[in-house]
Amino acid sequence: MKTKRIRAALSFVSHLVILVSTVFCVLGLLLFVERPDERVHTEIFRYYTTLSNILGVLIAVPVMVGAVLRLAGKETSLPAWLQVLRFVSVSALTVTMMTVVLFLGPMFGWSGMFEGANYWFHLVNPLLSIFSYLFLEPQNRIPRKYPFAGTAQTVLYGAVYIPMVLSGTWPDFYGFNIGGRWYLSLIAMLAANLLLAWLLLLGRETAGRKTVAGDKTE
Repeated sequence: MKTKRIRAALSFVSHLVILVSTVFCVLGLLLFVERPDERVHTEIFRYYTTLSNILGVLIAVPVMVGAVLRLAGKETSLPAWLQVLRFVSVSALTVTMMTVVLFLGPMFGWSGMFEGANYWFHLVNPLLSIFSYLFLEPQNRIPRKYPFAGTAQTVLYGAVYIPMVLSGTWPDFYGFNIGGRWYLSLIAMLAANLLLAWLLLLGRETAGRKTVAGDKTE
């Protein structure tokens, strides 16, 4: 029981950090960063990074409630539909971090990739979300043979990003249409997302078996 409560406390703290950091960073980017035009910069909501972190905040609230209940000694888990959304959220944050590490950083340079709000959006929040999902949240019912739900945000985002870039409404700020080969970038991103989602489920399944075994020995 002591170990279960420690995991619940760590899960609560992890998602509290995600919630607080995202709220402050989004407000800062919208309102408080020194800008010459002094307007609200709603274009931050164009970015996959911003949206994945906001999704992480929305899911953080019920996860924190569940953690509080477990701290009180109650056996609880998220409803099935919220478990799917939790999986979508951690997959999207993983894609955010790995895209920066493997693509955006090497292509556009590392300056600014982990500075200011990006320190939280690109690194801390994804790592906390992954750690909590793998080791701290019990009774996840999504089997690893169903990783496709983890691509939901990427599919939806691509359905908006590609038309907006091709029409010239948005700049190609992710560089996915270099040489006009957006379709190759789309295939690569979806394949990478699917692989990462599968690895998350595999890791959660493996960690879950060890957690259950450890709990039984207490």
